[in-house]
Amino acid sequence: MFKNLAAACITLLLCSFAPLQEKVDKIKLTLISKSLHKGQSFTVKSDLYYRVSGGTMVTRFTSPFEKIVFTNANGEYKDYNVKQNTVTLMQGFDLSSKNSLFYSFFSGSINDMGLAALGYKLVSTRFENKIVITTWMPVGPSKIIKKAEIAHENYLPIFLGFFDANNKPVQKSYYTNYQTVGSIKMPFTITEFDYFGEKDSLITRRTYTNLLLNAAVEDTYLNYKIPASAKVISPSTDKPKK
Repeated sequence: MFKNLAAACITLLLCSFAPLQEKVDKIKLTLISKSLHKGQSFTVKSDLYYRVSGGTMVTRFTSPFEKIVFTNANGEYKDYNVKQNTVTLMQGFDLSSKNSLFYSFFSGSINDMGLAALGYKLVSTRFENKIVITTWMPVGPSKIIKKAEIAHENYLPIFLGFFDANNKPVQKSYYTNYQTVGSIKMPFTITEFDYFGEKDSLITRRTYTNLLLNAAVEDTYLNYKIPASAKVISPSTDKPKK
């Protein structure tokens, strides 16, 4: 009895000294996006800021062009060109930060990777070795996408694919290089394949580095205010509105 009591006391004492997991609210990452299309490569560098509470996302592009893109959970989208002092305003669910990688992981929706919110329903589940593959279909009519598949390994998504009526891939995404961010794990490398035809595709690899959390993240861009003097650009014409 006394041995059990002593063991319990020791366990309680050790737990009291265990470091508490800090809740993540602010994130900053460096993002390098490399694309390859028809033998030509293109690299875009940016700093990405995300606030978990509220879903505010700010992307500051640094090379080869300079601009700041803002979006939130409501789908409000602002694209600010710093040098030209112009801003493009748009809004829509497809522009919402809820469709971002960060939202999927921090909201705990990695089982469906946001497909349910986009109007997809789960139709089947199968197992291949230790990988769980789920198949999803759009509830409403879809001109191109007829089904989607998600593959999970060790409860983490490693693949997301969209397919047409002929079961040919429209887009494939592979999630690798998982790293710990607070209390969750996130992929720091994403490789995407976009298919435009039999022999035409775009390959994009996104690599995240230089992780900063909470107090280490400056609020400069999360609280950035676009100048009132910025000219509003129409998304359809790319010309300033009068």
